[in-house]
Amino acid sequence: MTEQDAPEDTQDTADAPAAWTDERLVPAGVRLPEGYKVSHAGVWVEKAIKEDVIDVRVAWAPLVIRSVYIDPEGDQAVELAWTDRGRLVTRVIPRSVARRGRVLVATLGDAGLPVIEADAKLAERWLAAFESLNQAKIPRVHLARQLGWQDDGTFVTAQDTPHRVEVKHEEQRPALAAHRPAGTFAGWVASIKRLAAYPAAQMPLYASFAAPLLPPLSLNSFTLDVSGRSTRGKTTAAGAGMSVWADPSEKADGMYSWRTTMLAAEKRLNLVNGLPVVFDESKLVRDPEMVHALLYAIPKNHGQARGGGWPSGIPWRTIVISTGEQSILSFTTDQGAGARVLTVQEAPFGTDGPASAAAAIEVRDGTAEHFGTAGPRFVDRLRQLLAEPGGKARLIARHGELTQAHAYDSDMSARRAPLVASLALAAELAHAWGIVPFDSPQPDVWKRLFGVADQTDNRGEMALDVIREFVASQRAAMYPPPIGSDGEMRPPFSGYIGRTLAVGNPETGQARATVALLPQRLKEALSRAGYELESVVPAWRESGALLENAAYRPPYLIKKNLDGKKVRMYVFHPDVFGLDDDSEA
Repeated sequence: MTEQDAPEDTQDTADAPAAWTDERLVPAGVRLPEGYKVSHAGVWVEKAIKEDVIDVRVAWAPLVIRSVYIDPEGDQAVELAWTDRGRLVTRVIPRSVARRGRVLVATLGDAGLPVIEADAKLAERWLAAFESLNQAKIPRVHLARQLGWQDDGTFVTAQDTPHRVEVKHEEQRPALAAHRPAGTFAGWVASIKRLAAYPAAQMPLYASFAAPLLPPLSLNSFTLDVSGRSTRGKTTAAGAGMSVWADPSEKADGMYSWRTTMLAAEKRLNLVNGLPVVFDESKLVRDPEMVHALLYAIPKNHGQARGGGWPSGIPWRTIVISTGEQSILSFTTDQGAGARVLTVQEAPFGTDGPASAAAAIEVRDGTAEHFGTAGPRFVDRLRQLLAEPGGKARLIARHGELTQAHAYDSDMSARRAPLVASLALAAELAHAWGIVPFDSPQPDVWKRLFGVADQTDNRGEMALDVIREFVASQRAAMYPPPIGSDGEMRPPFSGYIGRTLAVGNPETGQARATVALLPQRLKEALSRAGYELESVVPAWRESGALLENAAYRPPYLIKKNLDGKKVRMYVFHPDVFGLDDDSEA
């Protein structure tokens, strides 16, 4: 039956043919359950009414189960198919929906399902009978729940490439739609050629190619943080990396925002198993504690355990590419977080003014037009390598060599070395396989970008340095204020930031000078330097930088007198400022 065969009207008929086929809907040779009739006008079932047998309409167009999809956990979905004015319509729904007629009508009514609610139970029975009789004819195919690696060794790069993807969370659909090819591979190669002169901008690109390497190398997920001043091309560099797999432009949802919640972030990560995820603009973070928790959750490859029907322990395998003026490590001071994050703080496109801007614009515009073509090529070659005898062993051995080469000379660099090595390995493979048109950066470049000293990872102490500088530059704003020539105190025009005071040493009984700061002024000073007060307080408490009083809640916010009023302040240990040892104090 073709579109031209469709009738002008679909009036009910009692002599609908019992033999029916439409190979757009079902394979040849399917059988109709006893008592049913199907034609281009709909589906009927025989019903005995008193002494008569009449045909009762089930659907207003032919409606069948076309395929059965089975996901890696064994859960099933079915593909329904029907015609609408000669046009084929298909929808994939959970089997639980297909087995509940009214839910089925409510779910697919807007899609044009040719069933009304009054006939919902009849449609439910028809679909069950049709599938039961034609089990051998209805194909059963793999259903992917994530993009990336599948249990059968295939790799899904986009919808129906090669498997159908039905996400478990509705919020994932826009990001799934962004993962698709557009333009040409040659156009993409031409677009990223300008990255050759900017190794910092290349790192998101290599992270995107490294994401499929994580499972075969048995590496956990991790984060690449590209941070620094605005207008330096951070988002453009991240978009170039995302263009390996998906549409990086603002009109699509390939790039995710840091303005999110923990559960929403987990759902976005859950879309992929061997692909990157971009979190853009860290300044949009609303909850620093969420960032801290997420940085620790990412390498676990699964989300938090939850009850009450909330998504629990949902899996992923990814490299998160984060951008923003504020480093995501500023939201946490734990040393463990630093080992899970690779940080690029160089301007991705340099500081050459017009030349840098021109390069960034060319990359941005080119990758917005040409995307989603490089990743599939890389994965095809990777799967070929893994299928070769000893191929996986060679891949792992090369990664081991690169890990040793990138260990550098600090403990933190050694812990990060396997992560840097995965980027370096991806860079080598992408160039050797003719995908990236320029060589991997030289060893000294990798060391410059990632060979940091251990002290740069102690963000608690670095935040204290910021406060020391703040207090030193605002001496006139400390209480008590300076005494003028007239013998009067001169309060600062903008208000006090805190006060100096003496605290007793319980061991010696001697008083020592220290500083107490107002919470809001302290928070503002840290924020200007890219630190979150809430994230550094735990490190300060652990190191003893803050004095505490168990009579207060929290114990590190202590009431002190400030210009005749009692206010809560952060009181620092005398050793933090060393006023007793400062001859100018």
